[in-house]
Amino acid sequence: MENYEPMQTDDLPAADTTEDEFTTTVEEYTSSVPSSAYLGVALGAMALSLALELRGSGKWGNFIGQWVPTWLLIGLYNKVVKLEGHDHSDGWDTEQLGEYTCNFCDSNFSLRSDLENHQKHCGAARRVS
Repeated sequence: MENYEPMQTDDLPAADTTEDEFTTTVEEYTSSVPSSAYLGVALGAMALSLALELRGSGKWGNFIGQWVPTWLLIGLYNKVVKLEGHDHSDGWDTEQLGEYTCNFCDSNFSLRSDLENHQKHCGAARRVS
């Protein structure tokens, strides 16, 4: 087997990491759709596929059944866009890592926003019980 030398990346141009206007617009519209809607469509496709198979329409059942992974991937993409936002260059500031501890249950977090989200639920659970 031949030995290959690693490619020098210093000579390559920097990749453009910004999203175009169309992608940003699509992400804004799709982020308003709840992630559970995509899961519901995928489950509906599974049920319809099963019904078609049981009815004897195997080709249509297979066709509809192949939609399931597509809808699950679209839902996953939707979830990632909601959690991570658009590009980092679109004005989204990166949060500094640190060591944060919950005041209620002593759980540890690396991001302050994770701690704040956790404490909303943790504190509410403590007040109820």
